[in-house]
Amino acid sequence: MVQYLKLISRSGCERIIRYAFEYAKQYGRKKVTCFVKDNIMKQTDGMFHKVFDGVAAEYPEIAHQHLIVDIGAAKLANSPQMFDVIVMPNLYENILSDVAAEITGSVGLAGSVNIGITCAVFEAIHGSAPDIAGKNIANSSGLIQASVLMLNHIGENKVAANIQNAWLATIEDGIHTPDIYQEGLSKQKAGTDAFANAVIERLGKKPNQLSAVNYAKGMALNIAPYCRKTPAQKVLTGIDIFVDWQGNDPNKLAFLLQQPNTSSLALTMITNRGTKVWPNGFDETFCTDHWRCRYYVNNNGSVQKKEIVQLLANADELGIDIIKTENLYTFNGVKGFSLGQGE
Repeated sequence: MVQYLKLISRSGCERIIRYAFEYAKQYGRKKVTCFVKDNIMKQTDGMFHKVFDGVAAEYPEIAHQHLIVDIGAAKLANSPQMFDVIVMPNLYENILSDVAAEITGSVGLAGSVNIGITCAVFEAIHGSAPDIAGKNIANSSGLIQASVLMLNHIGENKVAANIQNAWLATIEDGIHTPDIYQEGLSKQKAGTDAFANAVIERLGKKPNQLSAVNYAKGMALNIAPYCRKTPAQKVLTGIDIFVDWQGNDPNKLAFLLQQPNTSSLALTMITNRGTKVWPNGFDETFCTDHWRCRYYVNNNGSVQKKEIVQLLANADELGIDIIKTENLYTFNGVKGFSLGQGE
């Protein structure tokens, strides 16, 4: 059974990843896999991957691996048995948790747990499904699985095992809701109420062919409070200015954008849709009206924020339509921003 785990916490990806390893350790899983797209998303997903490797080193008894999310998703669809626990940023989780549940038979089968520092929320992974509301055909398994997770979380392990085994026995007996019903395999198509009643009737029973569960030991995870790391030395080195400009020639835009240069900041690059168009861009590049214009400090030094303000004021006086800005920082000498083509 797929169980979708994510974490609501101010402490970010390290706590999520640590939770995944603690979950694997507590539940006897042998491997934790990280899905990210850090070959493209080098700063955000790259940080997630880096933190994953750091936390993994603290759990030498648990195998770990990293996969780019697109090939990881393909392997999940084709060979789900190769994974024990998967941890990934929330966007990918929201997509692939539904995929993983559907692989088992239906998105209605899986439960979800959202664990915070002082509270927890347990729910089915899917949404409210208003298109089938009130029709008595929804699969209640997702909420049942969420309830099992909740009972384990609060230490009611025997009760959780009793419900899970009754649910397994119901599935094994071929009593299935419409979303997983199959002619020749299922024995009874049950609505929401009938399926729930079938599970209740089997409380105290165990499945014969499916593996029965035993939550004899405590299954609640006790994650230590997150301790913030010592802040890195942050140095302001430039700014990206995003400009709305309807022209077609990047050289003309560059000429305009070099005029606001200050004593420390100079235009070094213009990109459009992630592709460098100045200097030395390609004429055939299709450009939109959204241009990223990078101003960088001279001689790899630092710049004061008052010069950033002066640069923006200069640009405004020239009628340049600035729609967004992003300051460029290094942290302990490491660039905290994505490089452009050729940088």
